[in-house]
Amino acid sequence: MQSIIVVGNVMVGYKFCEKFAAQSRSKDFKIIVFREETRPAYDRVHLSEFFENQDAKALELAPSEWYSENNIDLIVDERVADIDR
Repeated sequence: MQSIIVVGNVMVGYKFCEKFAAQSRSKDFKIIVFREETRPAYDRVHLSEFFENQDAKALELAPSEWYSENNIDLIVDERVADIDR
């Protein structure tokens, strides 16, 4: 099985995972996503709404479970400095 490494889990990284997981051949690959922050990707455009309701989960683009359900390893709180292919 081939691996795809995604560095960064902001809007673009999440959208890549979402679209890739929807492909029929996605099961042939293992996706590993690294994120420096401690939570999954969230909607930064609506970040100011957090201060209204204090609900960080409401800003998530997908819950952590979504990643595992789609055979994606989400590794949070991990900074990537380089990749040794």
